[in-house]
Amino acid sequence: MVHISVTNHGGSGCVVGRIPTITFPGPDGSAQTVPPAESGPYALARGGRAYTALRTADPASTEGHFVNAPSVSTDPSHYGVGFGAAAVDMPQGMYVREPITTLRNGSAAAASSTPADALG
Repeated sequence: MVHISVTNHGGSGCVVGRIPTITFPGPDGSAQTVPPAESGPYALARGGRAYTALRTADPASTEGHFVNAPSVSTDPSHYGVGFGAAAVDMPQGMYVREPITTLRNGSAAAASSTPADALG
C-alpha cells in the first residue's frame, strides 16, 4: 500500500475531485475506487493536504505486472501527470494487480483503513 497526496499551495481554498484518477500502462488501466462512489468535489483549505491509499501487488508476487510510471489526476476530467514509482518509495517500480484506491481523506491513516474496511 502506498499513499499519494495532493497539497493546496495556492493562496486560497481550492477544490479537487474526491476520487483521484490513478492509471497504469498495460492491462490494469485505472485503479478502482473502494468503496465504489460517485465523483464529486473535495475542498482543500489553503495549505491543506488530502491523502489516498493505493493498493498494489506484493513485490514478491508472481502475479500482476511491473510498472515504472503510473499517472495521477486530481480530477477525472483532466489528463494525469506521470510520476516515477520512486516518488512513492518504490525505486525499483511497483507490481500492479487489480489496483484499488480510496476516496480522498484528511490523513494517511484514514486512507489506509478504507481498503481494509471495505475488503474485510
